[in-house]
Amino acid sequence: MAIISFCSNGKGETGKTASIAAITTYLAIQHNYKILILDTKYNDYSYQDCFWKEDKAIKLIHNDNGRTNIASGISGLSKAILSNKTSPEIITNYTKIVFRDRLEVLTEVNTEREEYEMHKKLFRDIAKIAGRYYDLVFVDIDSKLDDHITNSILEISDLIVTNLSQKMRHINDYLKTKQENMIFQDKAVIPLLGRYDKHSKYSAKNIARYMREKEGVSSIPYNTLFFEACNEGEVADFFIKFRKINPKDKNALFIEDVRKTSERIVYKLQELQMRM
Repeated sequence: MAIISFCSNGKGETGKTASIAAITTYLAIQHNYKILILDTKYNDYSYQDCFWKEDKAIKLIHNDNGRTNIASGISGLSKAILSNKTSPEIITNYTKIVFRDRLEVLTEVNTEREEYEMHKKLFRDIAKIAGRYYDLVFVDIDSKLDDHITNSILEISDLIVTNLSQKMRHINDYLKTKQENMIFQDKAVIPLLGRYDKHSKYSAKNIARYMREKEGVSSIPYNTLFFEACNEGEVADFFIKFRKINPKDKNALFIEDVRKTSERIVYKLQELQMRM
């Protein structure tokens, strides 16, 4: 059971949420993991757009067994925590299911700012509780969160994935953060280039060399079909369709890089576990 936090300084388009959607969907299909995505963004519809078609939005309120989902997601769970009426296994009562017993999303799209400001202080607690029930908890950390809340989540994370763009200013900003923030020195960190352009001179290899990352920099390239799927609620269908893909298919590179990044995360977590 592990917590993997994805973060970015917000100064470049990193494709963080799309990367999380791709990695978790791949892992849910290829491995027998119970996975949760914890979305910390305020009234953001990105995961709804990734996994559920707009014309089925009514189903976000109740699933087939009648329980509430996203409509009462983080707010409902936060109220339960504040009332001391929570346990690891009840988190699933507040999630939206992508794959039953494999992939769930905990988010909020219908909350008032005042309520969000109160409940965001519980993100750390939610992640810790979830980590006792799910095999993998992926936390999508909003770059607009207060530093102390962000750091509180990073401190309990087993692995940090720092999302970068192919811009030198963005990369240098991260290197500065890594130097100044001890959390990035104490924790296992994987740098990830989202929306990656393989034709840029700022290649993953060149950036890794510049950053002196001995284990390299991971990448998830821009893929037109995938990003269309992210807007049309078809991410799950996308990965099911390409579960077995011809190496000559134009989408093969994207699938392969998602696989490599996903397996790197799993391997790093196993490596950390062996050190304990």
